[in-house]
Amino acid sequence: MHKNESNSYLSIRTAFIKLRKNIIAESISEQVNTKESLGRVLYNNIISSINIPMYDSSHMDGFAVLYEDIRGASNLKPVTLKVINDIKLGNTKIEPLKSRQAARIPTGGYLSKNSDTVIPVEYVQFNVIDRSVKIFSEFPKGSFISPAGNDISKNKLLFKKGHLIRTQDIALLNLIGIKKLNIFKKPKIAIIPTGNELTNNIEEVIHGKILNTNGQIISTLVEASGGIPVDLGITSDNIKKIQNKIKYAISQTDIILTIGGSSVGHKDLLAESINSMGEPGIIAEGIKLDRGRVTKIAVLKSKPIIILPGPIQGAVNAFIVLAIPLLRSLIGLSYNNKAIINAQITDNWNARKKFQNFVKILYVHLSLSKTNNSIKAEPITGETSNMTVMTRANGYVIVPEKITNIEKGSDIQVNLLSGFSFSSGNPIDFV
Repeated sequence: MHKNESNSYLSIRTAFIKLRKNIIAESISEQVNTKESLGRVLYNNIISSINIPMYDSSHMDGFAVLYEDIRGASNLKPVTLKVINDIKLGNTKIEPLKSRQAARIPTGGYLSKNSDTVIPVEYVQFNVIDRSVKIFSEFPKGSFISPAGNDISKNKLLFKKGHLIRTQDIALLNLIGIKKLNIFKKPKIAIIPTGNELTNNIEEVIHGKILNTNGQIISTLVEASGGIPVDLGITSDNIKKIQNKIKYAISQTDIILTIGGSSVGHKDLLAESINSMGEPGIIAEGIKLDRGRVTKIAVLKSKPIIILPGPIQGAVNAFIVLAIPLLRSLIGLSYNNKAIINAQITDNWNARKKFQNFVKILYVHLSLSKTNNSIKAEPITGETSNMTVMTRANGYVIVPEKITNIEKGSDIQVNLLSGFSFSSGNPIDFV
């Protein structure tokens, strides 16, 4: 590569900043039922409107008493109290205790307003016949009581805007009576595979066609990353048809991803189509990404268009460094992927000589070492179009421009990507 050719590519950071400056990408909210919010991102802070527990409650099975009645109780001098009530879970109308009275109470049961101590069942003798309880030990005032608001106090901030809802969060939100949530609306992502050679019919492959697997992969990754894929179907190498698809995508979706049609040394119908549709059109002719350098970025009517390369590694690489950060920002998450695991690389790795000063995506296969339970990362390499590089890998490393080799045994940070590293049903199957 000649020096001036390398300089014609934008750094990924510069390209992304340029893209953001030219688009209007506003996050919007929608309301959903709390029980259906798993995996969604909160659009606003959640503040508790109640105390949890709502009232003073027992955290032992035992007897609620007045401390003054059990002061000095011992094995030699037990205290006998009359049991006037069996408190039921959830009952808030509890009869106050009088002197020398007690109430039988389960774990989590609410106390009467004047009960101030709980004696566990292990330290008493209960007489079912005369409904009396003999207490053989004094406990400090307030023993075994969870004060109202001990777990959650009224007006406490529970979750901040941008929080990713988990199963336990849904349970807590139901507990405090929140039935609906405002969450970030999922962006719609148009997917437009291009090329006369593509087909969705496996039987046509024997006649020289190429199966549209890349469109399927990108669509799945969009969904796994929090977006709604809108597959607009294969588009032939025809400027008018390309323009019609892009016009529709601009009107109906938030991000447009095209696949294929971007290369070096061939007529670029996608760029020609886009540039003829308005300003600014193509804003980046290529990026400093090894296996993905021909990726182009465009903007029309303030909507982002990312032109992914045709070969599978190039398409996924560009999706990782450009589409995922943009998608994450629209659903209320930070640009950077936070699902990262530390591992040791099992072999030496060297960047390709031709593009050493580019960002590299190193695909790896993670596994659990049987000798010391450490995570190992085997480098997976192969031609840009090799699907087996993808199928053998379950993680990837973003290698900065200045790093050209990684020695065997080095510690590396491996990115995990939902739908790629693990299925939604088993997030630990990468080991």
